[in-house]
Parts: sequence; C-alpha cells; structure tokens
Amino acid sequence: MKPVFFLMLLMALMLLSSCQADLRELCYDHSHMANVSLNFQWPDTEEAAAVKGMTALFYPADQPAAEPIRYDFSGRDGGSASLSAGNYRVIAYNNDTESILYRGTSSPNTLEAYTRRSTIEEGTQLAPFTRGHAMPRAAGTENEPIILDPDLLWAADESLSLSNADKTEAELYTAPRVIPVEITITGVPNLQYSSQFGGTLSGLAASVMMDSGEVGDEEATQAFTAQVVGDSTLWMRFNIFGHCPHRALHLVHQHQLTIYAVLADGSKWYYTQDVSNQMHDDVKNPEYHYDPEQPETLELNYEIDIDLDELPVPKPIVNGSGFQPTIDGWQSIEIPVEM
Repeated sequence: MKPVFFLMLLMALMLLSSCQADLRELCYDHSHMANVSLNFQWPDTEEAAAVKGMTALFYPADQPAAEPIRYDFSGRDGGSASLSAGNYRVIAYNNDTESILYRGTSSPNTLEAYTRRSTIEEGTQLAPFTRGHAMPRAAGTENEPIILDPDLLWAADESLSLSNADKTEAELYTAPRVIPVEITITGVPNLQYSSQFGGTLSGLAASVMMDSGEVGDEEATQAFTAQVVGDSTLWMRFNIFGHCPHRALHLVHQHQLTIYAVLADGSKWYYTQDVSNQMHDDVKNPEYHYDPEQPETLELNYEIDIDLDELPVPKPIVNGSGFQPTIDGWQSIEIPVEM
C-alpha cells in the first residue's frame, strides 16, 4: 500500500470516528417536549369563514428576551405544535392578508399591526385623472399621514401552560382587529355624467395592538374608492383599525369625509363633510367591547355606518350646456351643514 494512500485512509477513519462521537452526544430524548393542539373558535360570519391561514406566535413567559416560536397553519381551524415544556403566551392571527405589516414582534405586549404609507391618488385610484394637480386635503387634516386600508384581521390571545405528560388541547377565541366602515350617500344628482369617484376619512387610528385590540397613538387619514349604485347612490366600504386614537386622554377627534368626483368633461370636484356626529353616535355606532372571559358575547356584525343625502354633484358641460369649470384643478363645493 502506498504511503500517501495509507495516510488518506487513516485520516478518513479518524474523521468518521470523530463524527460518530459527535452523533452519540446528540439528544434523542424528546421527553422534555410538549405537544399542544390549537383549536381556533370563530364568530359565525362570512368574513370569518373566508380565512385561509393562521399564524401562532408562542412567547416563552419565563424567558422575556427570547424570540417567539412561530407556527403557521393552513386553513382557519388550527393544528398541532411541539415546544419545550413551560409557560407561554400565544398571539395568533390570520396570515392571508396583503396590506398588514407588523412591528414590535419581540413581545406580546408590543406586537402591533399597521399598514404602509400611501397617497390619496393611490387609495382613490384617481391618479390617472389628476393631471399633475395634487388632490386637496380637508382643512385641519394636512398633517395626518395617508395610510392603506387594512385587510380583514383577526387575532387571539391566550396563556398556556404546557407539560410533557399529555397533549394539551387549547381553544383560542378570535376577535376582529379591524372595523368595517360603510358609507352610503343617497339622492346624488348627475351620476350619469360622472366617471370616477373616491373619498378620504380623517381622524382614524394608524395601527392596532394585536393582544388587546387597543389602537395605537398615531392619527391618520385613509383614502378609498367609491361605487355608483343605481341612478343616485354612492357606496363605499373599507376597514379601519379604529378611530380617535387618543380617546384614553378624552380627546375626541373630528372626522372629515371628503368625496372626490371626476366628471365627464374632465372637471374635478371635491366636497368635505364633517361626519363626527354619526361616528360618535352611541346609538347608531356604539363603541365596540369584547370580553375575553365571555367570548360568546362577541358582536358578530359590528361596523360603522355613515348615511348622507343629496351630495351636490354638478352637471358637466354637455353639448354646450351645464356647469362651466373655471380652472383645470380641483374645485371645492362647500357643504355648510350636515346632510
């Protein structure tokens, strides 16, 4: 046998021996692991039934600095997870969203959902009609950021104690982390001459805490599209994280609704209306409350409704008649009283 070949064979045997020694040190005893089956409980609504996937973040209660352990489940029912025995706080949410972003993920008390910054042009989808003219803001809302509408978002918060004795069964009750807003404006004239509509609403929360459902401190404006329904109705529906972010400080914000209209002659109009009274109406839009100790009390159809009437859309120039626009930019029509 050649010396070089012998030396290579000897080195290979030594390496194999070393690997075997390392393998013997691995722990194949999983007796310290605990198995848990998460069963998500949902309100009986079409929106809840449409959830396509869930994420569960397990935060070790005895290791506050530890990163959460993440499990993803297809469907909305839940599934099994295997973790070290111990105490955990689990925050779960649906992961089939597109606009939702997260921050403060290192702790269950700081996990916060938000959406990215946007523009009125993007949210209303009126960018092709602006011709370089900035879309106007409602007076007093100029400093509020424009944010994307949040997708439907659900969350559950539960504390678990896991042992390695038996498989733990845990029921997690989901609750909404967004609120649907529906705006209906009836008695709108000249819709047959209008090509595009959109809107903005101010005084809204820019984020929500995933554990408690409390809104963040930042105030924002959301922009959205509008649909023509029938001959004289405008309809809008979108989600918000909440409104009046500083309600805990007894600061009730004003909510300015601005409607943008592009007419058939290319003229552009906007109308601003204070809808604070409707949003703060305890009968029409009562405050949402959810008691985690009594999950069956979840209000299944909670939303904010805003109903207006007689938005004065002008008639455009058609065959030489109608309202003659005087400038090429956005023109305001004042609505001095609540409709």
